Amino acid sequence: MNQLCSIRRARATDLPSIYVGELDYIRQIEPEQEARWKDGMRFHLKQWTNDLDRMFIAECADGAEGADPQVGYCFWEVHGEAAVLASIYVTPQRRGSGLGQQLLARFIADAQAQGFSKLTLGVKADNPARRLYEKAGFVYTHDEHGYRHYLYSMSPVDEMRQ
Repeated sequence: MNQLCSIRRARATDLPSIYVGELDYIRQIEPEQEARWKDGMRFHLKQWTNDLDRMFIAECADGAEGADPQVGYCFWEVHGEAAVLASIYVTPQRRGSGLGQQLLARFIADAQAQGFSKLTLGVKADNPARRLYEKAGFVYTHDEHGYRHYLYSMSPVDEMRQ
């Protein structure tokens, strides 16, 4: 299904799609947080613009008239010495197509290319995306505030390259 899809760096004009995806995530995974999330919109806009150079957009050209070509995204942040996956999202119609794996791989590659060897993320314990992270080599480290935290486990070959 994703043979017509590509991943590119985000532009400011992609921020409305980020908003739609983040709101969809909140409504699906953390609905009790929707009002608080909306109240924090000023913070989110600042976060998204600050992270624009670490944001990727998945686009698919299906040829379906009127279909939004933007079908997913991810972005990451710098927290001290760590590259932290802030968000990853694939539209419901594209889940299971491999786009999540491609976006996660782009995060890993981009963070490592920028010199980060410590890659982390936090995910709600009941979020099905946990399987994606674990399959990609992220290892559970601890729970905190309802989130499971993971650290990317580099293979010995990757560690030798660092």
